[in-house]
Amino acid sequence: MAGEAYSNTDGAVRILDGGTPRIITVKAGENISGGYWVRGSGTTGVVGSSASTYTAGDIEGYTVATQVGSEVIGLALTDISSGTYGPCALRGTFLLPGLSGTKIGSIFSGNPLLAGSAGTVLPLGSTSLIKYGGEAAGAYPVSVGRALSAGAATGEFVIVSLNI
Repeated sequence: MAGEAYSNTDGAVRILDGGTPRIITVKAGENISGGYWVRGSGTTGVVGSSASTYTAGDIEGYTVATQVGSEVIGLALTDISSGTYGPCALRGTFLLPGLSGTKIGSIFSGNPLLAGSAGTVLPLGSTSLIKYGGEAAGAYPVSVGRALSAGAATGEFVIVSLNI
């Protein structure tokens, strides 16, 4: 699995779930490390208008390695090997590392957050955003949740209320 200096070696560490965790199952299109953001992809037109057309393999996930501000479908709760199924959180409260960098700035309690590379977070409105959807830098960023604690965004961990 991928290893980054600013990732959480313990994987996704959930500390609260708000009473109703929301977890989906994804089929990994590549190896995904626990605690990393998962982006969706896969074949189009696999489901119809009836629930009977859905199978677990219809939601396919890939790791978000470097694209800051990517739209993600969840946070991998465990390591998921390519071709196998694994759990991804849509909601809950997790300990996640802040993304480091000189242009990013601090994360303040209450900040809406973006998905950073691997399993990191950074404050929405950061000047370090890269192109999103082919638009100008920082166009239409999507928040993955809100910071419940503060961090200097230099690898410090923050408490994040995930809301995807």
